[in-house]
Amino acid sequence: MAPWKALPEHLDPQAGRLVDRLRRLKDATGLSFTALATRTSYSRSSWERYLNGRKLPPADAVTELAVLAGADPDRMLALHTLAAQTWTGPQPKEAATPGTSGAGPEPTEPEPEPDPGAAPEAAATAPAPAPAEPDAPAAVPPALLGEPDAPAEPARARPARRTLLAAGGALVVVAAVLAVVVTLVLPGRGSAGAGEEEHRRTATEEFAFKPDRTYDCDIHRFEGRLYAGHSDTQDALLQQISTTWEVVEAQCLLEHRGYRIGGIDGAYGPATERAVKRLQDKEGLVVDGIMGPHTWEALRR
Repeated sequence: MAPWKALPEHLDPQAGRLVDRLRRLKDATGLSFTALATRTSYSRSSWERYLNGRKLPPADAVTELAVLAGADPDRMLALHTLAAQTWTGPQPKEAATPGTSGAGPEPTEPEPEPDPGAAPEAAATAPAPAPAEPDAPAAVPPALLGEPDAPAEPARARPARRTLLAAGGALVVVAAVLAVVVTLVLPGRGSAGAGEEEHRRTATEEFAFKPDRTYDCDIHRFEGRLYAGHSDTQDALLQQISTTWEVVEAQCLLEHRGYRIGGIDGAYGPATERAVKRLQDKEGLVVDGIMGPHTWEALRR
C-alpha cells in the first residue's frame, strides 16, 4: 500500500492525531478508497479529503470507519470531539453518498487516480487492530484513549468463559462443603472414639494472684497424660508461698484425683501441701510436700 502524504502544517496536534488514527483504521481494513466508499455512506473523494487532513470528517463517518475496522467507536468519537475544537478552516457539513438516508449528492470534485497497490474489494478483510494511541489530554478519559482497540470477542469464546466461571464457582462450593464436613465430623470422631485424646490446652495470660479468685479446671488427656488447661509443666518445683499457673494446674489435678484442698486459687498453701503429701505417700514417693518431677509424673498419670 502506498505511503500516506504528509499532513498539512496548519493542523493542530489534536486534529493531526485524529487523522493519523483514521489512517491506521483504514489501513487495518485493507480497503481502497473506492471500496471504502462502497462500504460506508461517504464517497471516495470525501474519504480522501478526510484522510489527507483537508477537511474535518463528520462524526458519523468516524463511527462507520471504526466499526468497519473493528475498533471502539467511543474512543474515536472522543478524538473527534477534541479535533473539532481546534480544527482550522471551514467545516461545511458533509453529505453522505446517494442512496443513504437523508443523503444528498456529493459535491463535484475531480476523482484522483486509483491506488495501484489497493487490494481487490472482494478480498478485503479486516486484520488485527491498529496500535494504541499516544497519551491523550486530560479532557478525554484515559480509558477512551490510552488503550489499543481490540476486535470484538468471538461469540464462541463467551460460552467457554462462562463455562470456566461456572466450574470455578462449583469448586468453591465444593471446598466450602468439605470444610464444613471436616469441622463437624473430625471433632466428633475425636470425642467418640475409644482411647482417642484431646489436644493439650494451657493458659496463656500472665498469672496474678487474687485471694478471692478461683479457677475452673479443664481436665483432659493428651498423649496419655492428664492436663487441667493451665500449664503443661512436667518438672516445675512448687512449695509453700508459690503462686503460679503451675500451682493452679497441680490443685486441679489433685482435686480430680480426690485429694481435696478446698479451693483452686493458685496459692500453694498448707492445704495444697497436705494433699501433695497424701499423693506422695500413696505413690511410694518421698513425702516432703514439694511438687517435683516424680510427683508431677504420678499426678498426670
